[in-house]
Amino acid sequence: MPESKRGRAVEHAMEKKPRAAAAAVGDGGGSRGEASGSSEGGGLVERLPEALLVEVLGRLEVDDACSAAASCRALHGAAAAAISAITTIDLSAFAPSNAILSRILEGNGAVRSLTVNCSLLDDSAASVIAKGSLGELSLLKCSFRMSFFMAIGERCRNLRSLKLEVADASGHPGFSTCLAPIYAGCIYLETLWMKSPLLDPHAAYYETGLPFLPSNLKELLLQPVSHSRAKTVFPRTTSLTKHISDSLESLSLVLDTITDELVMLITGNVRNLVELCLEDEPVAQPNLPEDLTNVGLQALGLCHNLRHLSLTRRYCDFRRVNDFGILMLAEGCKQLRAIRLSGFSKVSDAGYAALLHSGKDLKKFEVSNGLCLSDLACLDLDKAAPNITEVRLLNCALLTSDTAISLAPCTNLKVLDLSGCKSIADSGLVSISQLPKLTLLDLAGADITDAGLSALGNGRCLISSMCLRGCRRISSNGIASLLCGTGTINKTLVSLDIGNVPRISCRAVTVIAKNCEQINSLCLRNCLLITDSSLEVLGSMGRDSNKCSLRMLDLAYCSKLSRNFLRLFEPPLFRGLRWLGVGKNVVQRRGCSPTVAELLERKPGLTICGNACDMGCRNKCHPDIRFLQ
Repeated sequence: MPESKRGRAVEHAMEKKPRAAAAAVGDGGGSRGEASGSSEGGGLVERLPEALLVEVLGRLEVDDACSAAASCRALHGAAAAAISAITTIDLSAFAPSNAILSRILEGNGAVRSLTVNCSLLDDSAASVIAKGSLGELSLLKCSFRMSFFMAIGERCRNLRSLKLEVADASGHPGFSTCLAPIYAGCIYLETLWMKSPLLDPHAAYYETGLPFLPSNLKELLLQPVSHSRAKTVFPRTTSLTKHISDSLESLSLVLDTITDELVMLITGNVRNLVELCLEDEPVAQPNLPEDLTNVGLQALGLCHNLRHLSLTRRYCDFRRVNDFGILMLAEGCKQLRAIRLSGFSKVSDAGYAALLHSGKDLKKFEVSNGLCLSDLACLDLDKAAPNITEVRLLNCALLTSDTAISLAPCTNLKVLDLSGCKSIADSGLVSISQLPKLTLLDLAGADITDAGLSALGNGRCLISSMCLRGCRRISSNGIASLLCGTGTINKTLVSLDIGNVPRISCRAVTVIAKNCEQINSLCLRNCLLITDSSLEVLGSMGRDSNKCSLRMLDLAYCSKLSRNFLRLFEPPLFRGLRWLGVGKNVVQRRGCSPTVAELLERKPGLTICGNACDMGCRNKCHPDIRFLQ
């Protein structure tokens, strides 16, 4: 917790009179420990100075502070004081109701940054969300109407950043019109995100409205938007009035098709462009002139101030871009720090190497579906880009362990994603294990074995997030070698994905529970040997230390779990869990005990997904699982 926030919380508490020590030592029950306050002698907690309690609770996450508030009157008062002074509140991990949100925000007049999962909220939530102190507001999975946005526009005059994720595309057309009150009232708005879940590309609705975009925007993200509508943001004619292109520095568009015409409009009008992210999902392979070619890449080379560039295409390829276009881009953009390319099937090692050697400032490099990318492009990467911290090479079929070996001298590397590169083997892991700053490693689908995991378990990298999904040659013995070795990964690992690994059994889950008390996210989907007994061990994790870190658990299609396995998630097991993936097989069951509805009633902070989504469902919003059973 920032010092400024803690300081204000302590000052707030100091203004109050010291709390009288009138509570009993024991907790006599009641939702807020009422009995403890009525007994003689006073409880130990209530004998502590309120400023100290506020300081302690102020260091917790908001949901943990709310849980503590239910223990006794002393903690209830201290939690209220601590929460009322918090300047940054993130409620994205669970979906609060109107009543819960009101309890958290009602007394807070200091919050400057607020993120809320709005899937259970209605328009009346504006009365507590719309605060004059807000500078940043992120509304996830929202489906509000005009009245809500009118309240935001009227009360949040200092708002500088607004990020909206629409719950479903059905409300998409009218949604952009509702933003007019915000454009009118929030005159300092600099960042605007409008995201709607993408539909099937063969029936996608790409008509995000673009009326009255504020002229002082510095960052704009639209998902989705048609290229014909996107072109209206950048007029061909000059005007004496201020236009959005005068101030825009960051532009992100998810389109139906990326075209040369759109790229040239952007590069010709946005003079201060620092970040450009263009993604498309064409229904079929585009024909000229409705496509991106070397001409568009050459136009991008004119953006000499560009620092971050992302050009990605899903389902199809940029078949009219080859090494020449990439060479022209590399020649013009010498200050690139982050590059992300996907779908460039005609670009070879020569083009990628030119980008890697175009400047010394490159820190992030990502290529997806690079059909012609081989190990040669990554040779001497430490010399070409000495400051590189992130390398992502996804689904590049020609890459082998030699790529991993060539990255060993990159001592600043923090992120390495080689998912889908099936020829990565154990020899590459030996080199990876010596990267001293590595925190994220994704080897999904790699041809590694337990011996490779043993090398990582004895290595010196500080991995916090690791994905081994689909690595079919590893087993529970490999997980034991990974987490019981002489290295430190068992103390740093907080996210682990071992889904779709057929030889992962109960032993692996037990090893994780006993050696990774700090684990936050665990994916076990399609692990067909997992049973109820291993979940009981996992659910008891941290009980002795009174610390339960597990927040997200994916059990989709673990077919050996019993019919009534949901009983394992009742209190006191899995106390901190916020998201549980169970798959559609559980939703279709009848006569289970407890039912999903009963479990959610006992754990209101828990989200259960029956749609086989990946962790957290991202920005997807599904019907309440209780009504699907």
